[in-house]
Amino acid sequence: VSESYEECKSLTAEYAKTFYLATLAMEDAKARATWAIYAWCRRVDEIVDGDTAAQTPEEMQAMLDEWMDRLDRMWGGQSRQGLDKYDIAFVDMLQKFPGSDIEPYRDMVKGMMMDIPDKVVYRSWDDLYLYCYRVASTVGLMTLPVMGTAPGVTLEQAKDPAVALGIALQITNILRDVGEDARDRGRIYLPVEDLERFGVTEDYILKTAREGGEVSDGYRKLMQFEIDRALSYYAQAEKGIPMLSSGAQLPVGLAAELYKEILDQIVENGYDNFAKRAYVSKERKLLSLPALWLKTVTGGWGKD
Repeated sequence: VSESYEECKSLTAEYAKTFYLATLAMEDAKARATWAIYAWCRRVDEIVDGDTAAQTPEEMQAMLDEWMDRLDRMWGGQSRQGLDKYDIAFVDMLQKFPGSDIEPYRDMVKGMMMDIPDKVVYRSWDDLYLYCYRVASTVGLMTLPVMGTAPGVTLEQAKDPAVALGIALQITNILRDVGEDARDRGRIYLPVEDLERFGVTEDYILKTAREGGEVSDGYRKLMQFEIDRALSYYAQAEKGIPMLSSGAQLPVGLAAELYKEILDQIVENGYDNFAKRAYVSKERKLLSLPALWLKTVTGGWGKD
């Protein structure tokens, strides 16, 4: 089991550096459980987006259907045969944190189904919200039983801020990766209604991502609109940080603050997320820690 957790840790450290740094602020058992959850989520994502992704939409759908069946079997304890090096830790995590609910895991698989090529069109914010909920808010709901809540706070009460944080993080991911998604995958996650509102066309995004060019005034305004939306969800999420157990507040707050800095970096880059990838340097991450620790011990979350 310990070897399986180490595999999950390595996977998290390799593919989710900011998230991994936040887990290092957790107590050991919670960090290990979080790595197991991340490894499960990462492997679902690999079916659609990874280097070994299925080749056709039909193959992707079939593999995701099988993943859903596999989840049901592991959850029900019907079969422990065929567990791979990551599954052993995942099953152990479920036993150690019995408050876990299967629905967020099912919803994440449904979110990956929305990512199957030829299905990726988001007409409205409501459409994109559902996608963000399924692929990111679900992670908050998965980890909530692991994080635990403050005395007098139920898991149910802490769910809405956890959902809000997932929405905020996923909008941030989408804004950071506009150029990469358009260039490498031909995908645009931004809602069509938002593009139309600011006079930005899908062709402009695809062409600028592939060939370069000036960032238009309309595109800059569109990016600021989406950044403001993300910030409103971060504000909702931060109100929920004091609801978490004392040991979970710093890592969750750290994740929120570091991802918010990605939005600052997009602005600093002149809203050019085609040619410049916004990221937070390791130095900036480490410099954030003292202030966030102080915010945690003084109960300053959600009061800005």
